[in-house]
Amino acid sequence: MSTLASKRAHMLSLVEQWRTSGQTQKAFCQFQGIRPGTLAYWVRISKEDHGPSGFVEVFPKNNPIQKIEVIYPNGVKVNAGTDLALVSRLIHLY
Repeated sequence: MSTLASKRAHMLSLVEQWRTSGQTQKAFCQFQGIRPGTLAYWVRISKEDHGPSGFVEVFPKNNPIQKIEVIYPNGVKVNAGTDLALVSRLIHLY
């Protein structure tokens, strides 16, 4: 395993230890001897690793569609009303 991959595995392991520790990030970092900013960085990385990539399929309830909102992975939201053709075009733009 490369040094970079080893460091990544170690830091992600520390993130999991922190999550189950019940400690604040600051207290955990003091105990582990790492900077809080370092842990915060790896917490963000771990969320990106486990977050959805791309679009997520959703199934509406039996209610008639009132409006459709497309939310891109970068956080941009577009209200498409009920125009399914527009929704299709918005999805294919990404």
